[in-house]
Amino acid sequence: MMTDILRTTTTAGKFVIQTFKIVRLVAIVALTTLTVLACGSSDSATPPARVIDDDRIFSLEDLRAAGMKASKQYDVSDLPGAVDAWYGFMRAAAGPKDVEVRFYASHADAVALGTELADEASGDDALVDEETATWIEGVKDRVRLSSGGTADLAAWSGQRVPNYADFVIFGNMILLCQGDEPQQSLDLCHELIDALNAP
Repeated sequence: MMTDILRTTTTAGKFVIQTFKIVRLVAIVALTTLTVLACGSSDSATPPARVIDDDRIFSLEDLRAAGMKASKQYDVSDLPGAVDAWYGFMRAAAGPKDVEVRFYASHADAVALGTELADEASGDDALVDEETATWIEGVKDRVRLSSGGTADLAAWSGQRVPNYADFVIFGNMILLCQGDEPQQSLDLCHELIDALNAP
């Protein structure tokens, strides 16, 4: 009888110990998973801002001082609210890249009057021909030949693609920046903004 009691107690004790080990293992796995997820979220970069409220009024001279080479001025008489616009390039970390800059009287004007047409001129579904674009000035600069995903000039596909995958509104400017996908364009625009903000 005493032996049966000891066996039962021992079996119950083993069960409690095994249950405790399982619970502890589940807790460790859960904590490890949460830690990995937390670290992963802190490692993933916050996407660059697309609209940056800045009360400064920038001009072409500010961009030139930041390293942009302006090559062509656009007629803005048909670009609502714009006071000036330029096409050029900048020497980015990835090499020379095209940039189109549209200037407005204020940040509020750039947002209210320029967002829709900047959106139309950028992205995979950009309207980049004279038949569909609302503002046709400089429309030929808003397309380029696709490289087929390689830098090898012999691999150029001959397919025309939109030059600007996205844009940033910074102060009184809309910056349309070259890129194969939005993140590349945003990164390029932010390189230019960083240069403008440099002391």
